[in-house]
Amino acid sequence: MRKPQDKGFTLIELLVVIAIIAILAAMLLPTLAHAKQAAQVTNCMNNKKQLIVAWVMYTGDNGDTFPYNFDYKDLGVYSPGTTTPAWAEGYLDWDPNNGQNTNTMFLTNPQLSLLGPYIANTFQIFWCPADSFLAPQQRALGWAHRCRSVTMDAAIGPGQKYSTFGWSAYFVSISKISQLVRPGVSDVWVFMDEQPDAMDDSILYADVSPNAMNLGNGEFTEMPAAYHNNSCGISFADGHAECHHWMNSQTIVPVSYKAHNVPLNQQVPVSGDKDLQWLALHTPHQ
Repeated sequence: MRKPQDKGFTLIELLVVIAIIAILAAMLLPTLAHAKQAAQVTNCMNNKKQLIVAWVMYTGDNGDTFPYNFDYKDLGVYSPGTTTPAWAEGYLDWDPNNGQNTNTMFLTNPQLSLLGPYIANTFQIFWCPADSFLAPQQRALGWAHRCRSVTMDAAIGPGQKYSTFGWSAYFVSISKISQLVRPGVSDVWVFMDEQPDAMDDSILYADVSPNAMNLGNGEFTEMPAAYHNNSCGISFADGHAECHHWMNSQTIVPVSYKAHNVPLNQQVPVSGDKDLQWLALHTPHQ
């Protein structure tokens, strides 16, 4: 007597199974994406906290004086390793032939970075985990990402600064913790992720004119990043870090891979912009 053969799935049964899997996947993917974003925010905050701790330690070891924060590029004096180093150095762009984009020595070598001795070679803290932006030519070389996402407040730290912006008459350069009065220590931003196209040297200027502070009228001299669902990782002078959410869509500039594409990511004029106002009010001013 022949045994009945096992039957496989019918076509309809297979289609039902596939449909169920597709529905479950559609339900799960947003949760997975949210979990990934949350993990990136957590890692970014840890990096920002470690970086600001290194900055605080350096300041405490050097008579309450902040590390140098030069504007090497705009002043035409960029010569890494030949002068007193800044807090960190290295000029970033979309050029695949520019080795500074991936050279972590500009972040850890004491001759190139004043914070180098305070970070135990953890160069990863200069980078936001959500920053994977690379020009096609750079990606073709097998790069994972550029080595730095973060920049420093131009008003923080001694060193040469650019002085011919339309709002430069209101710019102040603070060298010591004791000088942080307007605003106070807990409200002054020190480190911030910068929009990838705008990223070049290690300094970011903020418009602190009365119009910017009172009305949000002025310019984003350089655009901040918005890696975390329209939010940006920021460290403050009192040692805390936060993921600050930008309120205006014009602050969220898509990456174009065009070098310093004025007026898209540098010297961007705005009016009634709450984000510009927030940035001005959290930057040292007169």
